[in-house]
Amino acid sequence: MLSNIPSSLSLLGALLPYLPPTLSHAAPWHPSSYTNVKSQNNTICKPVSFTLTASAQHISLSSPPDPTNSTAILETLNQAWDGTIVTNGTQTVSGTYTLKAIYCQPSSHSKPHKKGKKDKDDDVLQILLHGATYNKTLWSGYGFDYPYDWQSFAASQGYHTLAVDRLSHGDNDAQNLDPLNEVQMPLQTELLHQLISLVKSPPKPKPNTNVTNPTTISLTPSKSNNPLHRTFPKIILVGHSLGSYLSVSLARSYPLDPTALILTGYSHQLNIPHVRSAPYFPAPLVFPTRFPSERYKNGLEYLTIATLEGRTNGFYSNETDAAGRVYDPAVARTDYEYSDATTLGEVVSLGNWGEGAGEFEGPVLVATGRKDWICCSPPEEACVERLWETGRTFPKARRYEVWAPEETGHDLTLEFISARETLRVVHEFLGREV
Repeated sequence: MLSNIPSSLSLLGALLPYLPPTLSHAAPWHPSSYTNVKSQNNTICKPVSFTLTASAQHISLSSPPDPTNSTAILETLNQAWDGTIVTNGTQTVSGTYTLKAIYCQPSSHSKPHKKGKKDKDDDVLQILLHGATYNKTLWSGYGFDYPYDWQSFAASQGYHTLAVDRLSHGDNDAQNLDPLNEVQMPLQTELLHQLISLVKSPPKPKPNTNVTNPTTISLTPSKSNNPLHRTFPKIILVGHSLGSYLSVSLARSYPLDPTALILTGYSHQLNIPHVRSAPYFPAPLVFPTRFPSERYKNGLEYLTIATLEGRTNGFYSNETDAAGRVYDPAVARTDYEYSDATTLGEVVSLGNWGEGAGEFEGPVLVATGRKDWICCSPPEEACVERLWETGRTFPKARRYEVWAPEETGHDLTLEFISARETLRVVHEFLGREV
């Protein structure tokens, strides 16, 4: 149980420690039992579900670990980080899956981001993709106020947002999913493509054309399958960490799906020694009440950060500001207490992390802290250089920019030195480029 909940929490955010496991995965101020909830700035949010059918080619391991042996699982994890894992070809995985999300739309009082463009942002949907050991709750700031709540801020700028739980994470059903063989990144990519196919408006027909493209007709989404009951001409993918990798994977396979990419906690090269040093451990052994065996098949293959110290050392900057702190300890504690997991399958299927998206032609912004030792290596100047080098993996992007806040770690949207400025920089970039 958490103690000393700060007054900055919203009412429902303050109730987060008392919510049952299924609700604790949802954003605190719009839990899944609510139909429509307004936040303090009149942002209207509601839970939605997408039923999607997809298939993908997944890696098959030559010697998969015993799913009941945590030591063997952790050995396989380290082999995946080191690039020494031995595979045995691929296998086809397919099925129909449900992804839970929180959809927020701006109120009628929200200001457009560009003067004279009153309806511009109403045509744009930000799809928010969380990282490993997180879920969609990240994007509501765990119920803490501005500047941690991305969805409320985006709505105040006139943007619609959709914070999605990746397959098997957050509120999604994981009971019948194999975390090694089924929950891998190729299927996550295909499910994201299917979701975008539902919520993105089909291309407008060319003037004076007498030919109907049957392919376009077949891809036109049915309203009955789209829980948003509307579509958007422009889709912005906003990722954090593994969510950024997923965004790039989608743009590589389907370069016309996204209009723009916002990649936070990302570079083209991971700092493997730092990543490997994190105290990963099977989530059911760390948080048994939130990862019960009856809810998770082969639950030991769901991995999370085992300790608060390990999480803060890995995800937050250890520097301090003039007041003696760089992040709110209450935010970091809540982040740990309600952390999610990543599957063993997601890690073994990462492949070439820095491959980029060679055919994507839209704008790209990489926002990564200068002390994000997951995506960078010391010193800070080398980190900034690496972030600019990452632009080479998007050779056709019409615009590539870097935002590298100082004294900032991996979770730049959860640190007070960087969270406020990151929101500003990202939305100014979108105002110019989208």
